[in-house]
Amino acid sequence: MYEANNKPFPFWGAETTSKTGRDPLAVQNSSVVIYDNMIKGVTNMTVRIRYNGFFCWLMTFIAERLQATNPSKIDNPKEQIKYLRRGELLLAYAMQYNYPLVNGVSGSIFAQRNVNAEVLNLAEGADIANKPKVYWQHGLGVFGQYFIGVLTQLKLIFLPDANHLTYRVTSEGQRLCEIFRQSLSKKQEDLFWDSISSGLIGRDKLAEFKCLALHLIDNKEELAEYESIFSKPERQDITGNDISHRISTIKLLLKYIQNEGATVDRRQFVLSFLKSNFLSALDSNLEVTEEQLSWFLYELNELSHAAYEGHHFALLYSTTEEPQPLDAVLDRLEKGYNDYDNPTINTYGIYELYEELQSCYKEKAYGAVVYVASRLLVALYKATNKHLNKLLEYANDIYDVHHPGFGPSLLIRLVGDENKKCDWSFAEDCIYSAINEHLRSSYSKSSIGQGIVHNYMVDDGLIWQLRRPDPIRTSPRLQNVLQYIEDIKWIERNGECYAITERGTQILMQQ
Repeated sequence: MYEANNKPFPFWGAETTSKTGRDPLAVQNSSVVIYDNMIKGVTNMTVRIRYNGFFCWLMTFIAERLQATNPSKIDNPKEQIKYLRRGELLLAYAMQYNYPLVNGVSGSIFAQRNVNAEVLNLAEGADIANKPKVYWQHGLGVFGQYFIGVLTQLKLIFLPDANHLTYRVTSEGQRLCEIFRQSLSKKQEDLFWDSISSGLIGRDKLAEFKCLALHLIDNKEELAEYESIFSKPERQDITGNDISHRISTIKLLLKYIQNEGATVDRRQFVLSFLKSNFLSALDSNLEVTEEQLSWFLYELNELSHAAYEGHHFALLYSTTEEPQPLDAVLDRLEKGYNDYDNPTINTYGIYELYEELQSCYKEKAYGAVVYVASRLLVALYKATNKHLNKLLEYANDIYDVHHPGFGPSLLIRLVGDENKKCDWSFAEDCIYSAINEHLRSSYSKSSIGQGIVHNYMVDDGLIWQLRRPDPIRTSPRLQNVLQYIEDIKWIERNGECYAITERGTQILMQQ
């Protein structure tokens, strides 16, 4: 890492490859653990709720057909994955053929590229032996990469163990399987098996599988089953009390839609919800539910990260690929900092500062980025200072309060004083801290011959740019939660907004 009196020297060895470095200060995991705790059974990549029913049916269906045709292969993991992969590809083809405009379908790019062939070769497009010319590069397919974890969290499948080598459905998974399969006739199931066992299907036969539509759930029993699965507690604490963060979070979303949905563009809904929860929690002196407090912490992390990373990105965007003196870059940033002229900024609240920060990025005014980012850090500290001990106490047993990105700890470390003077000296300290954090985290994530994630290098008083990633927020799964509850008819689209349905209102009324 960079220290004023101890500069690192890069080790030049085997050829390396670049990685994107999406988290240059290694702070984002502090947010990830919060949304992972709040939203079990949904990830950023599991977009459609009906995939859960599809996989419970498909695993059971494969075992049943192997039992009838080749019992010795029932517990053969290679056979199971082969048929799972072919089934996933067949689903992607069916969705592309019947519902080409529907999003959230894994393998859709491959399907779109190949669906016009008269005969679709599932074996060629799915079997792992044909990598890389297959629909999915992960060896276990979409199921293995995205759904094993969530299906396990939802208690729908068993992982392989000493008793069986393949994935099996639980009793809850078997129930969902039987409800899902009500959508298919025996003729359709026979066609599905003939297709994945032979590895071939005629394009015109895809019309038979409209029943597998991921976005349409007309069976009231299937809707009720998803409602039951996602309303259940995720687990119990050590005293035996139910933990129900997922459904409690969903109710927060439903309540916000009920009250504000008509005025919020659904494309901005998640950010609007997080902002509303953050400000209302502050107004309530954090006397809120555990879920509201956790989402407050999440947003505090995100705002703190945006402010801290502002110092990193301002430095990065002020460098070039040619080495130049670090002091010269800092001098230019200081000039831009001092030239920033916005008399009204002293009246800005937290979110006005956040929006101003985005504007400075767009204007490529990097000295101004440092100015506003520093102001935002101090504003966040002042707004939360009286609550920091409470936040640390609450989070201590749940999250890693010592993680470098944990908002309260980060603000204490960078600001630490309500009377902190927001001047260039403070901003420069934040820049040096960001340099150290970036180089420390980048060296720890890099390995010679496998890849480096540095945005810049600093050596012998010189700095040079390696890549220019964009600042990003983490994605807290809430967008996919919204898609899930839209799929099961708790909310619906009303123009550019969301509206709560009668089913959703009934969920809100449940204790």
